[in-house]
Amino acid sequence: AEYITAGVEVVSTHKGVVGVVVGDHVHASFNAVRRCATHAKNSIEAALELRTTLLGYDIRVVTGVSSGEAHCGPLGSDELMTFCAIGKGVVAASAMERFGTWHGHAVVCSGAVYKEVSCMFPMKLVVAD
Repeated sequence: AEYITAGVEVVSTHKGVVGVVVGDHVHASFNAVRRCATHAKNSIEAALELRTTLLGYDIRVVTGVSSGEAHCGPLGSDELMTFCAIGKGVVAASAMERFGTWHGHAVVCSGAVYKEVSCMFPMKLVVAD
């Protein structure tokens, strides 16, 4: 779909790499394939730009951003191989995306990302029980 191409371009512009597209979900990694000291800032910038870039499409953009160790690389079998990132940070980002969907937040980030970038962006701290 056209909006996937637009989303991939936004992620690439901010030094991220799209690893997996499943339906309308796009999984991107920052600092995994391409080392980048400003990966937290870049991921938030990409999330915010995705919202504005994809306004013309009839989709709701919700982004979960987390930071942490992940195992990245090819995953699969001889017949089906894909690039993937797995680990606690990936699971956390997925949970934050769901939280954002349920509670009407467009971008939800982990505490570690919040500490690193809250001085750069207007953000509100929300503590989930």
